[in-house]
Amino acid sequence: MKRYIYLLFILTNCFLSCNNDDDENDCHPETILSNWNTQKEIVIEFDTEFNRNNYNIVDGNKLLFEYNHIGAQCDHIIDDEWQENLVFQIENTSVAFEYIDNDLLLTNCYYQQLGAWVNHNQYQVKNGTIKGEKLSENEWKIIVNVETTPLFENEQPKEIQFTQIFIQ
Repeated sequence: MKRYIYLLFILTNCFLSCNNDDDENDCHPETILSNWNTQKEIVIEFDTEFNRNNYNIVDGNKLLFEYNHIGAQCDHIIDDEWQENLVFQIENTSVAFEYIDNDLLLTNCYYQQLGAWVNHNQYQVKNGTIKGEKLSENEWKIIVNVETTPLFENEQPKEIQFTQIFIQ
């Protein structure tokens, strides 16, 4: 009887320790998507429940820039998804721009993190620099060095820095 239990233990262990190749191939690398669109704009609405501004993207007459940094994730791992977004707008006739500190308010710039283990607050950006130059009919070079405006007293601002080509 001990032999059968021992054999059953060995077989069970073998089955449980088998490596499933599907788990190794269901992972997606870190990705950065940066694009811009015409005829969009950012509308800011005051949220009376949480006493803060939130944004929505609607049809409009601005150039809208969206930066999405998507963290690596594996389908077989629960709650490992993570993403950060930065959005801002400029006048649709612009071919180059630079917004510094308080001028950033003209861009309605917002930052947000998404994922299971982060808050989903939308942070207004009022400090730093966003600079851009139109390279072609469908490409812009954008340089961002900004920090978020904390929503809470004990919260630290988050720094966001990148240089990226945005494609339409």
